[in-house]
Amino acid sequence: MTAVPNFAAILSGMPQPYLVLDGNLAIVGASDSYLALTSRTREDIVGRHILEAFPENPDAPGTVEQGPLEVSLKHVLQTRKAHEMAVIQYDIPRLGGGFSQKFWMPIHTPVLDDTGAVSFIIQNPMDVTESVLRNREADARLRVALHAADLATWEYEPETDIWRRSQIVDQMFGFAVGEAGPVAAPFFARMHPDDLVQIRANLAAVAGSPDQTAFVFDYRIVLPDGAVRHIASRGEILRTAGGKVRMIGVLMDVTPDRVRQAELEEALKAQERLLAELNHRVKNSLQLVVSTLRLQARRLHFPVTAAAFDEAISRVRAIISVHERLYRAGNAHSVDMATHLHKLCLDIVGADHEGRMTVDAEEVELTPERAIPVSVIINEILTAALSRAETLDEYEVQIMRRGDNGLDLSITVSGGKKPIVLTDLSRRLIGSMVAQVGGEFDDSQHDDRYRAVLTLPREA
Repeated sequence: MTAVPNFAAILSGMPQPYLVLDGNLAIVGASDSYLALTSRTREDIVGRHILEAFPENPDAPGTVEQGPLEVSLKHVLQTRKAHEMAVIQYDIPRLGGGFSQKFWMPIHTPVLDDTGAVSFIIQNPMDVTESVLRNREADARLRVALHAADLATWEYEPETDIWRRSQIVDQMFGFAVGEAGPVAAPFFARMHPDDLVQIRANLAAVAGSPDQTAFVFDYRIVLPDGAVRHIASRGEILRTAGGKVRMIGVLMDVTPDRVRQAELEEALKAQERLLAELNHRVKNSLQLVVSTLRLQARRLHFPVTAAAFDEAISRVRAIISVHERLYRAGNAHSVDMATHLHKLCLDIVGADHEGRMTVDAEEVELTPERAIPVSVIINEILTAALSRAETLDEYEVQIMRRGDNGLDLSITVSGGKKPIVLTDLSRRLIGSMVAQVGGEFDDSQHDDRYRAVLTLPREA
């Protein structure tokens, strides 16, 4: 049988503070420096479990971090590797009663036997109380700022799953303060299943990043009653002296923002549906007008009157084409002019002239307020060209962007022998449409070539 080492003799003269624990986390020895640092005697602590020998401060429940300490020690037992803890608060009982507030950075190192099992754990606690208290004022300012911004703080150690956080984090996840313990597993369990896989993948990716790498985690929490909360978390990598990964960050409950965003998106979808239905009804109403005009035109016997009716029908159809495009495209706010102009121009000139029609349009979208006037202007000019009954005409319609983000619409008709003449009504109608879009219009006839240009300013 192997004799138990005399730890009192081994440690008594060491200048550093050391505590020795067995595999059950019972104290078996301590250096004189450790006893002086903690104001204890060997008789007080040897033979007792470490959490019993150093109990929680009853005057400050929840501040003594027994949970992370125990997790660290059990992690060393399981992995047989040393573990360096982050700063923890662990108040120490005074000999005369009461507790002294203390902050530590413990390092736990395993001692292995011949079989590789952990026989003992040596704790080397670094007292950082003076440093922590010296920064208390700055910490207080930080807490006030975090509270004002509704931010909660957290620290996470992937190696041990130790999860230290402010009390508001527990409340966000639907736990009573301290109920979920010192590790992150209960909190991961309440993350939305659709988000958890990505969160774990992000954690694994971030864990391999250099010190001070910033990261962003956004996810949902599913509370026991089924309610869903949306969390926005921001953090940074902090590595220990031994290269171990720690993560530190803040998180915020952004549920009200997400709810408002969802409500707004639903309202916009409802508006889109309403506008689509409105365009559909306007198109149907105008189609009814066209049908009525056609019925009336069949009863006319004077060519001039019949031509006037045909022109009126063509103008209404130009407006119908815009509303039909808005309805069918599922976008009630803008018209894809490249697609729209191809269909509009071919509808105007008809199948007989399709081979002589060229439409060259950039990928441009216009609001209905601009697309309708443009369509009416194109209809007036092409209808006037067709009225000459020229069989050799070539038609070209272009719409291009300008450098100042404006647009140029050009309509060119060439090859005919007769000039294109716009009626007074057509010119007044074109002038009204140009004024409506705040543009400029110019047309000219040179020999067998007619060209009209509409300049549209940048849309406000």
